[in-house]
Amino acid sequence: MKIPVLAAVLSCAAALSSAQTVEITPWAGYRVGGSFDLLAANSDETVGGLEVKDAGAFGFSVAVQVADDGELEALFARQSTRLQADGFFTSQPLFDLAIETYQLGGNYLFRDDGVKVRPYIGMGLGISRLVPDGPNRESETRFAASFAGGMKAYLGKHFGLRLEVRGFFTVLDSSSDVFCDSFSGCFVRTSGSELSQAEFRGGLIFRF
Repeated sequence: MKIPVLAAVLSCAAALSSAQTVEITPWAGYRVGGSFDLLAANSDETVGGLEVKDAGAFGFSVAVQVADDGELEALFARQSTRLQADGFFTSQPLFDLAIETYQLGGNYLFRDDGVKVRPYIGMGLGISRLVPDGPNRESETRFAASFAGGMKAYLGKHFGLRLEVRGFFTVLDSSSDVFCDSFSGCFVRTSGSELSQAEFRGGLIFRF
């Protein structure tokens, strides 16, 4: 599924880019936070928690300027992390987990177009894929949103630096079985409304 979704993100960005300023920004960062409530196998009683381990992340964005103070943006992000149990089983690892995010959104840029440093705020909407390690475990696809604040510092006509803090929010069912396979059933039964994470990142802007 991820290849068609990524292709759709890139094609939307390309369609918007004709006769506009385009910025491509590969970036790297560090993502923190994220937890689930762990339910008992046969009831809705909370018996502990599951934490997403803090870990590095990477990705890229394609932004198209559509006004002096506005741009549309497509972004991809991936965190390779581990799901672990807390409480009685403190920090006991369960399995490796990748979180992939595909979003379309936009940014509002402060200060006049053409200045060297431009702060901005932004948001995005799309999906997150929770991809567990293992040949038979099924990935989970959920609606996701993000909100960001950052700064662009232009080093020349075609290059710059971008620093950003972005919050990612993945919507979960109030009670659901996740990470299932056809042989062993579902590995985790969780409760919660969202998976909330924050990411600190930076990248190099290529401007055309």
